[in-house]
Amino acid sequence: MTREIPFIYEKTPKYYRQKGAFVVFLPPHIETKSSLLNSLSSSFGFPKYFGFNWDALFDLFRDFSWISARNIVLVHVDLPNLSPEEMKIYLRLLSDSVHDWRPDETHRFDVVFSEADKENIERLL
Repeated sequence: MTREIPFIYEKTPKYYRQKGAFVVFLPPHIETKSSLLNSLSSSFGFPKYFGFNWDALFDLFRDFSWISARNIVLVHVDLPNLSPEEMKIYLRLLSDSVHDWRPDETHRFDVVFSEADKENIERLL
């Protein structure tokens, strides 16, 4: 059984807004896993104990206790330029994180990508 891909696709994601949400715009032209994790840590204000690895990222994408807003949105203006293997891990991590939040929980997590990247994302997942 294949899970539905839970992402939001927008024609121009740089203009995406959600009223009352905590919205993070991932900077464009991310070239490495390290720069991706550093950017996410800085943009989300991750706690100091963040371990700068995929498992730690998943843990914090399932926590958000340091953010008071209920709705949390991560917007990708473009896709990070990671290796295909790392991109698959990142996309699966995002998908699993979005799926794991239930409607009755404290937070809701949405992930936004460009419509232009939809085919590539779905192929990688």
